[in-house]
Amino acid sequence: MEKQMKDLTILCDYKNRQVILNYYYEDELISRDGTDFDSIYVHHGSIYFIKHKKQVLTINSRKYRNALIGEGFQNYYVMRRDEERLDIYFP
Repeated sequence: MEKQMKDLTILCDYKNRQVILNYYYEDELISRDGTDFDSIYVHHGSIYFIKHKKQVLTINSRKYRNALIGEGFQNYYVMRRDEERLDIYFP
């Protein structure tokens, strides 16, 4: 069972990694994105992926109602709202 994330700043622990973002609607993959990053910054409902001191990717976390720690994989997080889902994975 997935556990609720109490605070998105847990993502800030990831540094010098890669992130994969899978966007779903009604369990159908509709988009995929990913990037390398140096750090993550969480501020006022946004998650910023930073590389060489520049923002390379942003997630609007206010769009989602639930932020969960995924199970079945290590370094896996899920954000949901109704039929929409975003899977965040750090390989």
